[in-house]
Amino acid sequence: MYMEFKEFKDLLFKKALNNGFEECEVYFANRESIAISVYEQELEKYNINTTFGLSFRGKINGKIGYSYTEILDEEAIDMLIKNAKEGANSIENNDVQFIYEGDKEYQKVICYSDELENLNTEKLINLALEMEKESKKYSKKVVNLGGCSIGYGNSEYGIFNTKGLELVNKSNLLTAYVVPIVEDNNEKYDGTGYVTALKLDEVNPKNIAKQGVEEALSRIGGRSIPSGKYKAILYNEAMVSLLGTFCGIFDADAAQKGLSLLKDKEGEIIASDVVNIVDDPLLDNGLSSTPFDDEGVATYKKEIVFKGELKTLLHNLKTAYKAGCKSTGNGFKSGVMSPVSISPTNLYIEKGEKSLEELIKEVGEGILITDLAGLHSGANSITGDFSLAAKGFYIKDGKKSYPVEQITIAGNFFSMLKDIEAVGSDLKFPMSSIGSPSVKIKEISIAGK
Repeated sequence: MYMEFKEFKDLLFKKALNNGFEECEVYFANRESIAISVYEQELEKYNINTTFGLSFRGKINGKIGYSYTEILDEEAIDMLIKNAKEGANSIENNDVQFIYEGDKEYQKVICYSDELENLNTEKLINLALEMEKESKKYSKKVVNLGGCSIGYGNSEYGIFNTKGLELVNKSNLLTAYVVPIVEDNNEKYDGTGYVTALKLDEVNPKNIAKQGVEEALSRIGGRSIPSGKYKAILYNEAMVSLLGTFCGIFDADAAQKGLSLLKDKEGEIIASDVVNIVDDPLLDNGLSSTPFDDEGVATYKKEIVFKGELKTLLHNLKTAYKAGCKSTGNGFKSGVMSPVSISPTNLYIEKGEKSLEELIKEVGEGILITDLAGLHSGANSITGDFSLAAKGFYIKDGKKSYPVEQITIAGNFFSMLKDIEAVGSDLKFPMSSIGSPSVKIKEISIAGK
């Protein structure tokens, strides 16, 4: 017999306490997503996915056990208690674990748009078809599409515990993208046009198509350049890729385990003085905005790096206790079934004042890197070393000259942070919770022809 959430939670807590648990907590997530893809003016994929999951954490004999269910009934209650007890009894480390009593205050966060409620599916399909049509109409050189999709997702999640904590939040977002492929002299090039939207009329098929096709066309005639060291600009989207790959260096758990070179480096200079790196969970409509983390700790905007100095690592309750500091509100689960680890929220390099054009002018002669590939295999997140396939544009006489491809850039992320000479004003979050403006770098090693 299925139960309502409140009835289920109350009975679970009552039974768990009777079974010897000292403190208990439930975390739930209710998610819904719609994914639509089109190809050749036909609906290719239409998926509606609804998931619900509830995880239980219980403290017994100083250890915390986890368990998980997708069904709310009496059998599930007994199973959750049994599995959490067994899990707690099998823990061998002595890490102090917490069920958190909560904070006095939680900030209001804008991460849900009422305008996206009850979206008309037919309208979404038509928008996707329109994006495809506009891409092909924009240039005769468009021969195919690598993808054309529109998606909507919403989630409601919350934490309740026996210490009186009751927190619930919800978020939603609409995304759309198209990947036009153009052909010139039997060579193919692609580009991406995309948008993240808070209401339907922010999805403009013409603009998205233009963005994707223009990017593809700009790559025509790309060639390699001689190997050597070049003055460089990392375009905002390329810098986002790099920052996203290496953001684990700010994870206090990794540092405490000796897996981050930033261990015990708080207060030290780790970047150029023009670099400020922020983690902001309160950013309006950020992809990872939330008033509380998955342990119930109130979130706040924090400077990880300020004027090049490492101010803090990102902590959850466990690592904060070990370090003798307060949690930074970055205790998150990768899924309802997972234990709490550490994740950034909206992590970004703060923008500077110079436009991309001004940065290019300053470089005079060098390279603008726009795309990086091979991030999973070509980057070592512990040492910071990377060797990545790249594309971009050659810069000559302070202007973008011609497209560059078939090159590899190599370097070290920690050294690169210190080599940043200027930060652009073009801060961007490309369908991601990691953001960055373009950055000008003293020099970068390139392997070309």
